[in-house]
This record gives sequence, structure tokens and C-alpha cells, in this order.
Amino acid sequence: MDEWERETQPDGALTPPPRVPPTAIATSAPLPPRPLIRERRPRVDLRALVNGALDRLDTLGDGIAAVVGLR
Repeated sequence: MDEWERETQPDGALTPPPRVPPTAIATSAPLPPRPLIRERRPRVDLRALVNGALDRLDTLGDGIAAVVGLR
């Protein structure tokens, strides 16, 4: 293991090296055109969707219970 260790340098700093900011590259090309805004679909109310699904499942459960004879 001793052969893999580096020797310390007397003038070595214990702080990480300074961060060099990235270089900005400028182009002379024009900006691309903005995308066309499509018509928005009407928003589906999530609460109404979940309530409708639960109502249908409740009706299905009532029908199964009636066939089996639980109600």
C-alpha cells in the first residue's frame, strides 16, 4: 500500500480548486419561431370523474350482492 500513496507537498492547499464558470457561446442565428398555441381541451374535473367511477362500482356491487343474496 505504501507504494501507491502520494507524497504530500509542502505548498499544497487543503481547499478545493476554484470553480471555473462555463464559457458562454454566442450565435448570430435568429431565435426560432414560437410554437403555435393549440386550442385547449376542456378540463375534466377529476373529482367528478372519480365520483362517477365510484358510483358505477357501487351500483355494480349492489347488483352482485343482490344476485348472490347478500341484500
